[in-house]
Amino acid sequence: MKSDKKMMEKDVHEAVVEGFEFVEAPRVSPEGDVWFSDLTGGGVYRKRIGEAVETMLPGRLWVGGIVFDRSGKVLCSGKGGIVALDPGTGAVKTVLDTLEDKPIVAVNDMEGDGRGGFFAGTIDFDAILARGETPQPGQFFHMSAEGKITILRRDVFATNGIALSPCGRWLYHSETSKGIWRYPVGSDGLPGDGTLLAPLEDSDGLALDADGCLWVACWASGTLVRLSPDGEQLSEQSYGFPHLVSLAFDCVDPRRLYVSTGGNADAPAKGGVIAINLDVEGLCGAPTSLDFLGGVSLTATRLRMTRRSLEAAGLSPRASATRPKRPSGGSYRSVDRRGGVRN
Repeated sequence: MKSDKKMMEKDVHEAVVEGFEFVEAPRVSPEGDVWFSDLTGGGVYRKRIGEAVETMLPGRLWVGGIVFDRSGKVLCSGKGGIVALDPGTGAVKTVLDTLEDKPIVAVNDMEGDGRGGFFAGTIDFDAILARGETPQPGQFFHMSAEGKITILRRDVFATNGIALSPCGRWLYHSETSKGIWRYPVGSDGLPGDGTLLAPLEDSDGLALDADGCLWVACWASGTLVRLSPDGEQLSEQSYGFPHLVSLAFDCVDPRRLYVSTGGNADAPAKGGVIAINLDVEGLCGAPTSLDFLGGVSLTATRLRMTRRSLEAAGLSPRASATRPKRPSGGSYRSVDRRGGVRN
């Protein structure tokens, strides 16, 4: 495992976008574009290298999760559930708006499961943001590539970051107000009973690196925390923002971490995305392949969305045409859901 002291010496950050209210769901596309949302200000946005920020889904509120589908569409959570956006036409299709025959108030974070489906969690933003009341418990659930819904928990205060371990045998789940849960993943890809790995009450978004360590955005303290696979805190860093909200590794340059920031009443318009260069490679979230969206069929290896896995699926990241060249920082990694990291 890399020395955290050495890694933190390289934590010089740069502003990618700024001037928003409370930015969530940073994601880097196979082309190297940075996608994000403004949770409270509304909208889903895309930032291409050297170009102005584009509004991709205007006005959509409470988007806490963005996942790329192999069909080319982009899944966006938010008020009323989950929709699929066609970036080329702007067309929007409903993916999920009810659970157990009840309308969804909002879906917050989402993450691909490496098998074509995804994990996600509902949240009562009507109570939290609109009425200022104690929210009703949310549901943590899984949707398969075929559209089957499995409710995993019904007692979640606020689902935030979700990530799989490099070996695919563990699922990590940030529940704001409690901390980071760890669940064993069965042969069917679904998690078993979880244990509270790290009691971080203000844990928000999270991502994993190739060492299996967790990078956690802590929204109240405005700090970025790195935890060992067993939950031991290895480092803590702040960057001068009131809130750090969510994060994602770059799937083109895996040593580049994007972190979203948020403002508040005392420091408005502090929402944005910053980029941090690290001495460790990170894991990029898996794409979905939802059948009803026409996604590309997944192979039995269940590849993660990195350069090598995209090329294996016949999807070129076209990085050379869209991004300035950066040091690669070593080989890219993909995850076999049967276990093990392949280089």
